[in-house]
This record gives sequence, structure tokens and C-alpha cells, in this order.
Amino acid sequence: MIDLDDIDLDASEEETSAKPPMLKTLAFSLAAALGLGAVAAGVAFIVPVTDDKATGDQCEAPVVVENLHEKQTKHYQEIAFVNLEPLIITLGPNAASRYLKISISLETSEGDLSTVEHLKPKFRDVLNTYLRAVEEADLVEPSATTRLRAQILRRLQVVAPTGAVANVLITDFILS
Repeated sequence: MIDLDDIDLDASEEETSAKPPMLKTLAFSLAAALGLGAVAAGVAFIVPVTDDKATGDQCEAPVVVENLHEKQTKHYQEIAFVNLEPLIITLGPNAASRYLKISISLETSEGDLSTVEHLKPKFRDVLNTYLRAVEEADLVEPSATTRLRAQILRRLQVVAPTGAVANVLITDFILS
């Protein structure tokens, strides 16, 4: 049996008192590193970057914003859209919905507009073939339109010349 009087309490106190200062030192070092990191990040995001050439009165940021706006406006003027006639697809015999009505617009450039217009019958054929093979369960899911748009875009880009179809917009999507 162990006699409680034989246990040296002073030795165990020395062992436990040696550990907290090391733990305190480690915690203090970690807190200091995090604090310095936060200060450095704050300075990097808050303090404006100055240019030696710039006078204190002028700021070049508005010029950059204006140039970006001009580029976007110019880009938007080069975009054209081709609306395909709405497609009505008969779904399978076991489907809860009988039809899918889908309207699609194709994003292209002004230079490719006539090519995309010319290929509309081919696009409709590709869309009819693909959409007839899609299961209704795949159309009902919340993420269905994103996947459907990507699949349609890939198929139309195979049929069209390179770069002619930049994007597909689904403007109507009705299951009835």
C-alpha cells in the first residue's frame, strides 16, 4: 500500500512550475508573431502606395479606372448575341413533366455574327439531339442549368469555327 507521507510534494511542484513558464513563453511568442503579422497586413492594405514621380496633389487611380471603363465599353460594343428560336423538347415516357421549353442566346463577336447566324439550323439540330438524351432528373436538379449550359456550349463550339461561340445564355427554361 502507498503511504501518502512518503510522497515528495516538493518535487512534483518543481516539475509543474517549470512547465508553465515554457508554455507562457511559447504563447507569448505566438501572440507577438500574430500581432506583428496583423500590423503588417493592416499597413499594407491601409497605407497608400506613393510614387516618387507623383506630386502630392495628383492621384493616378482615376485614370486607371477610366481606362478600365473604356476597355469594358469597347469590349461590350464588340459583343453580339444571336437568339435561337425556342426549342420544345418532348421528354421521355416516364418523365413527370412532358415538355422542356428552352430559349437560348449565343454570345459571339461582331466579326463572327454572320457565321453564327448562318449556322443556326445546325445549332438547333445539335441542341435537339443533345436535349432529347438528357434525363428529366438531370434537368430538375438545382445545378442543372450550369451543367446544361456548359454541355451546350461545348457541343456548339465543336460545330462552329474556333472562337465563334463565346458563351451560351439560357433565357427561358420551362418544364411543363
